[in-house]
Amino acid sequence: MSSSAQKLQFCWRVASMFVLLLGSTLALNSDGVLLLSFKYSILSDPLSVLESWNYNDETPCSWNGVTCTQMGNPGTPDMFRVTSLVLPNSQLLGSIASELGSIEHLHSLDLSNNFFNGSLPLTLFNASELQVLSLSNNVISGDLPDDLVSGLKSLQFLNVSDNALAGKVPENLTSLQNLTVVSLRSNYFSGNLPTGLNSVEVLDLSSNLLNGTLPLDFGGDNLRYLNLSYNKISGKIPVDFVKRVSENSTIDLSFNNLSGPIPDSQALLNQKTELFAGNSELCGKPLKSLCAIPSTLSTPPNTSSSSPAIAAIPRTFDTTPVSNTPGGPNGTQNQPQSGLKPSTIAAIAVGDLAGIAILGLVILYVYQVRKRKLLNTTSSSATELEKKPEIFSKEDIDQKVKSVACSCMTIKGEETSTSSDSDQDGQVGGGVQSQKGEQSQKGGVLVTIDGDQAELELETLLKASAYVLGASGPSIVYKAVLEDKTELAVRRIGESGVVKMRDFESQVRAIAKLKHPNLVRVRGFYWGDHEKLVIYDYVSNGSLASTTNRRAGSSPCHLPLETRLRIASGVARGLAYIHEKKHVHGNIKPSNILLNSDMEPIISDFGLDKLVLGNLGSHKASGSSRGYFDSLKSTATREGMHDVLPIGGSPAAAMSSSGGASSPYQAPECLKNLKPNPKWDVYSFGIVLLELLTGRILSERELVAQWTPGSLTEEKIRVLIMVDVAIRTEVEGREDALLACLKLGFNCASFAPQKRPTMKEALQILDKSTSPPPTSSN
Repeated sequence: MSSSAQKLQFCWRVASMFVLLLGSTLALNSDGVLLLSFKYSILSDPLSVLESWNYNDETPCSWNGVTCTQMGNPGTPDMFRVTSLVLPNSQLLGSIASELGSIEHLHSLDLSNNFFNGSLPLTLFNASELQVLSLSNNVISGDLPDDLVSGLKSLQFLNVSDNALAGKVPENLTSLQNLTVVSLRSNYFSGNLPTGLNSVEVLDLSSNLLNGTLPLDFGGDNLRYLNLSYNKISGKIPVDFVKRVSENSTIDLSFNNLSGPIPDSQALLNQKTELFAGNSELCGKPLKSLCAIPSTLSTPPNTSSSSPAIAAIPRTFDTTPVSNTPGGPNGTQNQPQSGLKPSTIAAIAVGDLAGIAILGLVILYVYQVRKRKLLNTTSSSATELEKKPEIFSKEDIDQKVKSVACSCMTIKGEETSTSSDSDQDGQVGGGVQSQKGEQSQKGGVLVTIDGDQAELELETLLKASAYVLGASGPSIVYKAVLEDKTELAVRRIGESGVVKMRDFESQVRAIAKLKHPNLVRVRGFYWGDHEKLVIYDYVSNGSLASTTNRRAGSSPCHLPLETRLRIASGVARGLAYIHEKKHVHGNIKPSNILLNSDMEPIISDFGLDKLVLGNLGSHKASGSSRGYFDSLKSTATREGMHDVLPIGGSPAAAMSSSGGASSPYQAPECLKNLKPNPKWDVYSFGIVLLELLTGRILSERELVAQWTPGSLTEEKIRVLIMVDVAIRTEVEGREDALLACLKLGFNCASFAPQKRPTMKEALQILDKSTSPPPTSSN
């Protein structure tokens, strides 16, 4: 009997403990349960901001970021209800849980400056009491559903800027009568502008893909700030545009495709000129470019209606009809007409035409004489050149190739060149006497920029042996070997460069001012009528692209892990210097990263876009415009073109890389045609860094996924999986450094520019990760 009593007592204790545990679990109110669902959807919480969220609490009111308000009956679990969830700048990674939309009395939701991705849950638009929705600076994609936005009837503040949202701007925003602040900046919204936002005070739709025209009546009396910059809005500014907007409002229409005159509206006239910049066809106040007066309005009234061709008619000749009655409209009496007779006028006109014809014949005669003299001079020069041909033999060129055969660079264009020294002298300069600004008969000038370098004579450059290294866009790069064995790289820009020498020189000098061990050095330039050359230091080991693109049968140029990390650090150091000097490279890719004899990276092509202007697609060299560096018979062979292909790339990939935003190395926001900024270079560096570590260009899907945090063991396994097969044997003991570099690569290649570090920060991370551990001294 005692044993059964003991068993009964034990069962009672177990049941009591279960009831207590169940009661403790059930104590958390409904809002807390919904918030726990949000917590469990978070993949990474590095700052432990959700650590205080515990299911054993009765209410979530003490949790970090949660605010409650007393609404229910005292003593009940729902006495305190959640009204605010504010967790900005918390580095949270995951998706926005759909349960947040079910918190009945949620008034404010701020998850800005985190790493939330995916699309917005549809249930979020059921929060009818939501007044503040701030989700800016995340990676949220998808669209804003037009039929659901209207459910946020209490919404006053909407900020989803700096995300990856697309589609059209919801038209139902106009139905939200309480809405006062809207920011959709830096997304991918397209289509027309919404209208009828009468209650809105701040509206920022900048840096999107909005097109169409400006609406006739936009905004209401409350509008204080309107930013439509960096879109694709076209057409004229309507006269009634912002007619109801206050005169003190700020209206930014810069960098669109607007045209025509700016309406005479005080709200527009009070704006600064930079708020209309980037609209080349826009005119009128407050801009300095005044609108042209139509020709039909330029003729003043009561003037002669005679044709301008009859320029000899005297001003005293009155062409106004004479009234038949005294005091007619012309204020004269009825009297005989005075002036020249029609026959006299005709004679004067014929005389003028005859004089013009004689003058034209004289000009044509002078032109023909000068043209004949020029042809005679050219033919005589060609005859002299044919008398003394001097042909470089293939043995001579092979001898020059052997001097760098042991390096990792493949010399391009090793075919025979038939250009003689005399031919060289005749084709480039046409009689240039010095590089100090004296122009030749053809207008050629050679200018040495680097004062530390001995003066480079044009004659010395003309006698140099030249080999084609490769092509980049509309320009061709040659290797020039002077008589004293000095090696230079010469980029021929041809006829697609800057029109004026003064502009060209200022651009080259601006580039040459930037001197850094990881930037290629500019030595000078040549300006001619039909071609332009920029002279650089020659970098002996080719480019990063050529190191992993070996032709069959040749010895591979293996890049050890330490060399790859050193290349990454050097590129980061060079870009950080460029950004420090307030410049942007804008075209970082393996073919623009050269390697010297010590395998140190040298960044090339900086500032090339400013030198190469005009129609790049029509870059041609006619027979009369070809200079020495275009007359070589040697051409870049297929293996020689590795220098302009991406690592592991193909000719098709090279074509895409030259197409601008289609290149995998260019930031996705390039599609918006925004002004280049340092974040573009950071993205390109991230792609190059990941390619150095993995041996391939990561796909867009892999980049969007970013680096998913896990346990230390899981992350090290992932490093071994992702790293290039060629260096896996070198990974042991360097897993932490590689892990840090991979994370840095993913951060730099983030699709959200604001999430990318600066190059200075990236360099600090690289130096810290790749530096050898300190050795303990006994």
